[in-house]
Amino acid sequence: MLRLIHSLLARIGAVLTKHPSPEDVASVVHGTPAGVIVTVINALIYALGSLEWGGDAFLLIWIGAVMALGLTLGRMSKRAAGRKVTRVSARAARRLIATSVLLATPWAVLPLHVLGLHGAGEPLIVLLVCTGMLAGGAFMLHRAFVAALAFEGTILAAVILSFHLGGWAQAWTVTLYALVYGAFLAYFAFRIGETARQRDDSLAALSRAVHSLRQARDENYLLANIDDTTGLLNRKAFNARLAEAVARQRASGQGFSLLLMDLDRFKNVNDLFGHGVGDDLLAEIARRLRATLPAGDVIARLGGDEFAVILAEVADPAQIRPIAGRLLAAFDQPAHLAGRRVHPGASIGAVICPNDAADPVELLLKADLALNRAKETGRGQCLLFDEQLRRRVIESNRIEAGLREALEGEQLYVQYQPKIALTDGRLLGAEALVRWRRPDGSAIAPDSFLTIAAERGLLPNLSRRIAETVAADLQGWRGAGLCPGKIALNIHPDDIKSPELLLDTIAMFEAGGIDGRDLLLEITEGCFVGRGTDMAISLLDALADRGYELSLDDFGTGHASLGDLKKVPVAELKIDRSFIAGLSFRREDRAIVAAIAEIARGMGIRSVAEGVEDEEQRAVLVELGVDVGQGFLWSSPMDAADFARFLARDARRSG
Repeated sequence: MLRLIHSLLARIGAVLTKHPSPEDVASVVHGTPAGVIVTVINALIYALGSLEWGGDAFLLIWIGAVMALGLTLGRMSKRAAGRKVTRVSARAARRLIATSVLLATPWAVLPLHVLGLHGAGEPLIVLLVCTGMLAGGAFMLHRAFVAALAFEGTILAAVILSFHLGGWAQAWTVTLYALVYGAFLAYFAFRIGETARQRDDSLAALSRAVHSLRQARDENYLLANIDDTTGLLNRKAFNARLAEAVARQRASGQGFSLLLMDLDRFKNVNDLFGHGVGDDLLAEIARRLRATLPAGDVIARLGGDEFAVILAEVADPAQIRPIAGRLLAAFDQPAHLAGRRVHPGASIGAVICPNDAADPVELLLKADLALNRAKETGRGQCLLFDEQLRRRVIESNRIEAGLREALEGEQLYVQYQPKIALTDGRLLGAEALVRWRRPDGSAIAPDSFLTIAAERGLLPNLSRRIAETVAADLQGWRGAGLCPGKIALNIHPDDIKSPELLLDTIAMFEAGGIDGRDLLLEITEGCFVGRGTDMAISLLDALADRGYELSLDDFGTGHASLGDLKKVPVAELKIDRSFIAGLSFRREDRAIVAAIAEIARGMGIRSVAEGVEDEEQRAVLVELGVDVGQGFLWSSPMDAADFARFLARDARRSG
């Protein structure tokens, strides 16, 4: 029992000493003007109704005190309402209690005068008014429980004292009623105060949850739509903005322009200074784009060193050229990064919607064609999509449509061109070459349709078709007891930079018992250019470790350097046919071939000459130390059956 009483007293003590929160004080401050107005109105009504009972002097003093108090509290609450309460000091809490007592004082004086001293006034009306003020005060001060108790206690104590002081027969009855009524009002104020605080806590929790959700949404948006390095839109977000721009153009008729930009020689920056400096350069380019272009234009980094811009309401070539000129001038300014002076430079391709295209995919494709043309014809310039490029698009579309049909039919096939040791004429293997002959008998050059296949997403299917054909032919020759040597399978740069399908193809070969003893993988210098270079080199290292020799085709004609050659475990260098054609009469070609042969010999790898057509060329190649030849001198490319007969003749000759 004592423990229960102690617990109850401790709980009551905790309630009575509970410090009001900033929200509690703010609630009282905001409720004070209404409380003051009600107090003043009640006082005026009471005063007007009490004139008939006399006591004018008391009423004047009393109503004046109420008015002065109301005016003072109103001004105080107005000043307090303009300040944000962040913490409530003990002094402020005491001031709140004192203010509550002050607000209750006129209503404590009234029953003392009328009931205790039997002054002028109607006791019943006084009790009614005091009861109403008690309820109103409890409601107004429910967020500050101790202040509410002080307000109620001041009035109730005065009422009880008045009855006893005035000698009223109902004094003890009124005392009991006042205590019960006061307890009820206290409980009411406490409960609604707690409910209000619980609501505040719930709202605060909800607000925190909403804030967290908004933060998560913003973070997800940034992750999904913003490029980390530059802070610009990424490819996904830009594609959405481009689709929106096309939709607006269709609705309003107002055209716009699309610019694609590539930094010139960005790979050299990464190679010379590291990827950290490269990322700093990309961020600097983003800052220059923002500074040069209006805020309404959409700017994005599509990936690597490729940027894109939507020029809103710019649909005239005459408007595009000065804008592109300002961009190129901004890019030409040197960037000082990590203590280094870097000259970025850029090329731009431009297309206008709807003049050149009215579809997002087609706009990007044509802008990319213009960009590639700008890079091919000298870099550091802006080219607009034009009629010549339009004809190239039409031809590309025609080739794409035919290639899709060819992939479904039997128009694609593989031919093999033998590779011969120059010193003794031994057959070392052959290169697998894809061919396409249309139903009308016309042939399409591989360089043409392979490029289109890579641009239009058909390369994976085409590469797989070639690999399956080579695998079937190898198994057929093996079953016939023939030894074709190593078959060189051409690997496109896109195959290297998207390795999943290539590894799947290698797995297909190995499942059929074909491995590095049967296959040689022929790559081009394009594998070392553009995005994905590091991953490509890692993949080539892994393939070499699995026993697959690598052959570097067209060495000396592309973008690879001797530095790139050191990074890749190449087993042979192929010398482009353009150097072989003038070998017997052009000193420059002879010097280049000699240099490549010397590089190969110094690195302990084979050198292979393509396009050998006569005995004189073969003799010069032998003199220069080239190891292997390939060309019409021995055979033109042939299908699998003819190559099988070639193998059989070679076997008989060797035997």
